Amino acid sequence: MKRLFAIVFLIIYLFNWGGYLLLQNYMVARADRHMNDLISQNLYDPNSLIEVKVKQNLPGIFEWTDYKNVTGQLQLKNACYNYVKLKFTKDTLYVMCVPNYEKTKLVKSNIIYAKELNDIPADKKADDSSAKKNGQDSKYDHLTLRMNFSVAKDRCIASTIHLDNPFKDPLISLPGQPPEFLS
Repeated sequence: MKRLFAIVFLIIYLFNWGGYLLLQNYMVARADRHMNDLISQNLYDPNSLIEVKVKQNLPGIFEWTDYKNVTGQLQLKNACYNYVKLKFTKDTLYVMCVPNYEKTKLVKSNIIYAKELNDIPADKKADDSSAKKNGQDSKYDHLTLRMNFSVAKDRCIASTIHLDNPFKDPLISLPGQPPEFLS
């Protein structure tokens, strides 16, 4: 009987130590796989698509006139999405997404559980400070580096440096003759 209790408590201890994380990752992977299967079979509602616009600066790109079917995952704030269509322009990236409610629910529950487990207080001030940003997408707003390459004719001064060669004769003499060439 003692052995049975020890085994049960060991299983509970190991589950709390790392099993919950493994179970959580398995459930998220299963939700991703299920959503990818639905998208590959076109079983999503086209009316429920959400368009996300991301500002960018790509002056050398050819603009796409229509959306291309591309699949992938996207997470904005606390919501998870699977994108199904993509379109590029020189200044904006357009992404058509399907909300993945099951994965969003799993990710939110894992964050809440982790906060409770680590005794981290849910501080509202920390959440408010992250919302104070300069712009809508200032996290991804990278400045471009502008350089000016001009010819500097007046700034260059020609100088010559003479190096003395320590070897008087560059050939090394060897005793004997080289072998004859055989054709």
